[in-house]
Amino acid sequence: MVRFSADELYDVVAAYSGFGNHHTGTAVDRRTTAWLSDLLVGLGAGVHEERFAFDRYICHAELQAGGQVVPSLPIFYSAVGEWQTQDCVVVDVDEAVVGNPLALDTYLDTNCEAAALILAIGGPDDLPVQCNRVPVVTGDRPAVVIPRNWAARVGLSAELTFSGTLEPGHSANVVAILGPAGAPAVNITTPLTGWTPAAGERGTGLAVALAMAADLSTDHRVTFSACSGHEIDHIGLRHHLASRNVTDEPVIHLGASVGSIDQGSNGPAGLGDRRVALTTVTGELRDEIGRLVPAANWRLIDVSPWPGEGGTWLAAGASVLSFLGGSSLFHTEADTLDATTPEAMALAAEVAIDAARLFLSVQP
Repeated sequence: MVRFSADELYDVVAAYSGFGNHHTGTAVDRRTTAWLSDLLVGLGAGVHEERFAFDRYICHAELQAGGQVVPSLPIFYSAVGEWQTQDCVVVDVDEAVVGNPLALDTYLDTNCEAAALILAIGGPDDLPVQCNRVPVVTGDRPAVVIPRNWAARVGLSAELTFSGTLEPGHSANVVAILGPAGAPAVNITTPLTGWTPAAGERGTGLAVALAMAADLSTDHRVTFSACSGHEIDHIGLRHHLASRNVTDEPVIHLGASVGSIDQGSNGPAGLGDRRVALTTVTGELRDEIGRLVPAANWRLIDVSPWPGEGGTWLAAGASVLSFLGGSSLFHTEADTLDATTPEAMALAAEVAIDAARLFLSVQP
C-alpha cells in the first residue's frame, strides 16, 4: 500500500511549486535540493548530493508592441550580448519543439536578416510556452517566445530589449538509498528542475516517486535519484550516469505531468489525456502492465526514440518502466498547484506503484 495519503502527496506538490521557478543553478534550485534531502532523511534514507558545474545562462528580455508589453519569455542560450531593436521577425513554431532541446535550432537559424526573432508557439492564450535547450550558445541573434494569439498584434511594430550572459554555474542531483541491504535493487528516478513552478510537470512526479520509494523500500534496496538540469538537455542525469554502469538494472522513471489534471479530460480523477507509459519488458507481463495503467489514464505505447529522461536511461542500457504525460499548462508559469488534486495524486501513485511491482516481478 502507498504510505503517503492523498493529502500528503498533494502537500509535496504544494511545497515544491511554492518555491517558484525551478531553473537549474538558481537559489530556488538550491532551496529545493535542501528541502528534498530533508524529506528523504525523514524517510530513513541515506542522502548525498552529486554536484556538477555548467555554463549558466542569465537573460532578461522585454518585448513591446503598439505601446503594450507583450507576454514573452527569453529563449535560453539563444545569444550573448545586449540588444534594443525594432528589427524583429515573427516566426510561427510547431508546439512539438517544446520538450526537445535541439528542436529550436532550425528556427533560430532561420535565413533572414532580422536582428532578433520572435517565436510564436501555440498554447493557452496569453501564456508563453518555454522551450527546453542545450546549454550551449551557438548563435548571435536573440530570441523570445510569445503566445500564438499575440502574433498578429505584434506584427511589424515590435521592439525587443534583450540581454544574455554566461557565468559559471553549479547544481546538484539528490541521491538517496533506502531499504534493506541485500534486497533486490531498483532505481527510482525523477527530474528535479524546470522552467516554471512546475507543480504538475515536476511536482507530481516527485511526489509519486517519493511514495513509490517508501513503498518499495519495504522489500527492495532503492536508489532514489532526483536529477537537476532536465530543462537544459538532462545535464544532471547525464552527470549521474557518467560514473555508473546501469546495464540491465531495473529503473522506474516518473517523468512529466505524472499527476496533472486537465479541464475537460475524460480521464479518471480528471487526469489528463496526454499520458503514456513505456517499458522494456515483453510478453504477458507487458500485456499485464498495459491492462493496469489505463486505470490512471496512461496508455502503454511503443515509440522510438523514447521521450524524456526515461529515454536517457534506456540509452544507457537500463531496463526501464517510464511514466509521463503533458497538460495544457505544460511549460507555462500557470503550472501551479491548480494543476492537480489530492484525488488525482492518490490514483496516479497507486497505479504507478502497482505497475512498478509488476515490472519488478521478473527482474533478477
